[in-house]
Amino acid sequence: MRSYRQNFKYPNVNLGFKLKRFIKNPSPLHRLIVINIVVYFGILCLKLFFNFVGFLFLKDHTFIFQEFVSTWLCVPADLLKLALKPWTLFTSIFLHMDFFHIFFNMIMLWFSGSIFLYYFRPKSLYTVYILGGIIGNLLFILSYNYFPVFEAVTSHAVALGASGGVLAILIAAATKAPNQQLNLLFFGNISLKWIAIVFVILDIISIPRGNSGGHFAHLGGALFGFLFAYLPKNPIRKPVFTFHIPTIKSKPKAQRPKTDEQYNRDRAEQRKKVDEILDKVAKSGYQNLTKEEKDFLFTASRNKNL
Repeated sequence: MRSYRQNFKYPNVNLGFKLKRFIKNPSPLHRLIVINIVVYFGILCLKLFFNFVGFLFLKDHTFIFQEFVSTWLCVPADLLKLALKPWTLFTSIFLHMDFFHIFFNMIMLWFSGSIFLYYFRPKSLYTVYILGGIIGNLLFILSYNYFPVFEAVTSHAVALGASGGVLAILIAAATKAPNQQLNLLFFGNISLKWIAIVFVILDIISIPRGNSGGHFAHLGGALFGFLFAYLPKNPIRKPVFTFHIPTIKSKPKAQRPKTDEQYNRDRAEQRKKVDEILDKVAKSGYQNLTKEEKDFLFTASRNKNL
């Protein structure tokens, strides 16, 4: 009778194990994705809490939840509000309110971050993501306070999302490896530079069509990503003019020839020192000589005049 276990096939790796391994992976790319997803589920839990409390005590609980997130976590365009809540420059780059928003951002972060890690140091991914997102927020704030067309909505305009940091990573990777080939569905192999150019162009032409602040934030992140990859990391400043001051080498002084009296005196002193070393060898052995005495004796032995 055949055993039941012979027909049973164990799966290679189950989904739970893959998820656990992904979460515990120390790669900066995995950690950034995990942080964004954890924050997203945290926002969902907060929304459920507001809905529960609002169902019991409040009427406009949905509005109160959105107001809470916008006030304390999103970055405001209004400079006075920003001065009172400067941490929103950081918290907003991990914040997503919509499923498709975080879904597409994480897909872009995954494929662009994978290419980025191939050409840059792993910890640089944190730098580009965070600074790209913050600079994107600053460009969003600057645009809403500089262009008169946004004057009517500046007081209540806010920005959120990882798009600025993600686009910074994409542009940095495309700047470093512009001819890196990607196999896209329905399009085939496309160079990374063309993907980056398309995203930048789409953001530029989409500014007057809506979500202007988000597109400015994307462009700010893209600018930082380009500068990060294009500029040298440790530039060595060279002087514009170099002056060479020639040095005059002095001729070695000619030594005066020794007289016969000096020659005989030096020769006698060397012989005396050789006799002293030989006496020491006879009494205590050659191994007890110092290095200087051994060298002197070796040099003297090569001098046939001694």
